[in-house]
Amino acid sequence: MSKARFQLYYWPVPFRGCFVSYLFACRGVPFLEETRLEENKRLMDLNPDEQGVPYMGPPVLYDRETGRTLSQMPAIVLYLSPGLDLAPDDPFELAMCMKVLMDCNDVLMEVCRYNGSSMWDYEAWSEFRTRRLSRWMRIFEEGLARGFVGTDRLSFADIGVFALFGNMTRCLPELEADLLRHAPGIHALCRRVGAVPSLALYVADQEKAYGRLYCGGQIEQSIRKMLAQDEANGPR
Repeated sequence: MSKARFQLYYWPVPFRGCFVSYLFACRGVPFLEETRLEENKRLMDLNPDEQGVPYMGPPVLYDRETGRTLSQMPAIVLYLSPGLDLAPDDPFELAMCMKVLMDCNDVLMEVCRYNGSSMWDYEAWSEFRTRRLSRWMRIFEEGLARGFVGTDRLSFADIGVFALFGNMTRCLPELEADLLRHAPGIHALCRRVGAVPSLALYVADQEKAYGRLYCGGQIEQSIRKMLAQDEANGPR
């Protein structure tokens, strides 16, 4: 049996890696192979001059067909999407899809406190949830209204929005009410993208493997602690 063309290096959680794996799952293309935790750690700890591409942290993609290696989630998605018919042909529309994906990446950075560089305290969390996160949701909702996502042709931006908010509300269901309040159209789009049979099956398999693990580690514990405090304090 031949090996998969692509090797994805990421942690055993969905979070940023699912922006890549969901592309393949959505198309039902079984040629993405994910890597064991130990191997991922080993490669990440190499000196930059020993790495296939110099990088700080995953996701990292290795293309066995070309021998090329890529890091940074948006760059990986941009590289893969044309071959999966998930990238617009028009340069402006392609740039707009990348804008949406970069917005997704920014939200991830904020949610995990810049890759766990600090933990949440309740004052900072309350400010983030009520102001920053709600504004981000409204930004995506306006993008939907302007046709950046949610058109008849599925794009990597649509899958990115599902990877961001679909995964967030699946793993942290306390935030679903926020999305419904501030971005009901995005909530509906996530439902639509998530209903693609091959993608739904993949997400179900991920949940069997990882439960509702979100970003992992101490930063996830910090997020869940804040959500529990929100619940204890009553309706927002």
